[in-house]
Amino acid sequence: LAESLSSDMPIQLTAEPSEGPIGAMLRQDHDLPPMAETLLFVADRAHHTACIQDWLQEGRTVLCDRYYASTLAYQSCSLEGHAGDREWLWALNRPVVLEPDLTILMDIDPEAGLKRTIGRGESSKFEKLDFLSRVRQRYLEIAQERGFMIIDASAEPAVVRAKAEAAIRDRMEV
Repeated sequence: LAESLSSDMPIQLTAEPSEGPIGAMLRQDHDLPPMAETLLFVADRAHHTACIQDWLQEGRTVLCDRYYASTLAYQSCSLEGHAGDREWLWALNRPVVLEPDLTILMDIDPEAGLKRTIGRGESSKFEKLDFLSRVRQRYLEIAQERGFMIIDASAEPAVVRAKAEAAIRDRMEV
């Protein structure tokens, strides 16, 4: 997707957890208490958003794989039964978030999504069917509340990419 779009606009491809120092720590998959992990995701986002601001100032279009909705969905499920909910998570994130011009939720049934990860090798602690089912429901709620575009990600990857590319080009008027 980034390669295809780069013929028409300068693209910066990024993801969360970020490549920064906090993101690197999060990717190590430590067994952290849910509250500590949540706060690290927000700290990583604060650093990452500063990078995004710089890239935008340079005139780049930023494609980010996961951003604040990821924390709202995943951590609200991780924190169930603890002190924290989606409203609290949004209050933590709001000061460090730039609202994207377009957010696309790639929606797929968790069981089908897990089947796609088999060839990848090891799985993360988040990749459990019951947990992912709850996360998917949260994502769909957030998408509806915040006006995200939803693409059926169960289609062939080329079809999903084409739909995402068309949506981005339409939004960017390219």
